[in-house]
Amino acid sequence: MAARRASSSLIATVCAVALLAFLASSGCFVSAPLESKAALRGGPAVERDAATAVALGAAVAAIPEAAHAANQGYAVLQLGWAVFIIGLGPAVLFYIYFNKPELL
Repeated sequence: MAARRASSSLIATVCAVALLAFLASSGCFVSAPLESKAALRGGPAVERDAATAVALGAAVAAIPEAAHAANQGYAVLQLGWAVFIIGLGPAVLFYIYFNKPELL
């Protein structure tokens, strides 16, 4: 049986597309402002505008939900309920099929 492998041109094309996507996304990141070093300890206080206050409020409001979602016990609980609910369908069908076939 012959070995299966991708063509060289396909591999080169995928690598070129990945490199172009990486280079295109490098403009998405913004460097820190130059005056940020002066705002460290002992520097002048930074004034905040209303948009910053709203964004900070939204972030603070989302913290409890993020902490709740990151809890491993909560994830296991969700998986357990998903298995239970998905398993109910076949269980009910088997019960009806074997105990009350006249309903089918």
